Amino acid sequence: MNKEVYVTGANGFIGSNLTKRIDHFTPIPHKEIATTVIDPYSRFFFLSTYGNMADHDSDTMILQANVGDLTRIIKQTDFNKINSFIYTSTSSVRLENQTMYSRTKRAAEQILFAFMEKYNAPICIIRPFSVTGVGEQKEHLIPTLIRSCMEGELVNFVPDPVHDFIDVEDVVSGIMNLSNHKARGIYELGSGKQYTNAEVLKMVEKETGKKATVNVVESMRDYDTEEWVSQNYKARGFGWLPKKSLETSISEMVEDYANRATKKVR
Repeated sequence: MNKEVYVTGANGFIGSNLTKRIDHFTPIPHKEIATTVIDPYSRFFFLSTYGNMADHDSDTMILQANVGDLTRIIKQTDFNKINSFIYTSTSSVRLENQTMYSRTKRAAEQILFAFMEKYNAPICIIRPFSVTGVGEQKEHLIPTLIRSCMEGELVNFVPDPVHDFIDVEDVVSGIMNLSNHKARGIYELGSGKQYTNAEVLKMVEKETGKKATVNVVESMRDYDTEEWVSQNYKARGFGWLPKKSLETSISEMVEDYANRATKKVR
């Protein structure tokens, strides 16, 4: 990568793992995207987002992060001269019950398709499924269940919804592979396997050797579903395959949690 590489969302879960794989890059902080003037570049990794967490409830910020910021970057881009433009969307655009977050992500996809078609540009839209692994946001299912097992924290729990979990390291490998191949179009990054929350709970309890303290409730999110799994295997056509099983991811997360807990005691 001898030309300019930009990354938005470099401090996020995926971004912080991705940038470990890039030797030289320029991060654009989330708050500076609206005012940043970019130089001609070779690759752009647009990873910044807003609206995918329970406390992300500002419609204005969702629109700005998922559509407005992207539009500003696009307006400064010469799509005839770049090697790769990666945009991280979300697998939730496929769900029956849509949200402000998923609809703005789909709007961004359509904007990118317009430029892809007009300029035959190497624009790659990535739809990650449920990204997990060491460093995952503490509010998410698996970190929450690990805390419940390790600390006895009481958590609300819905057994039936499903997710296609994929380790963040596999996601990063997929992103880099698609960028290196100048891939165009939509690519899902998932394992192709789905697990219920109840199955995940059993895995966490097995790995920790402890029981979680859960309060079973009927529903916590309107868009939860009993079918949510990757069916798009296009990325595998470039030689990418997920390597880590969900069990391995959970094992590494439990070990990391235990190590950090030990350091705090010291």
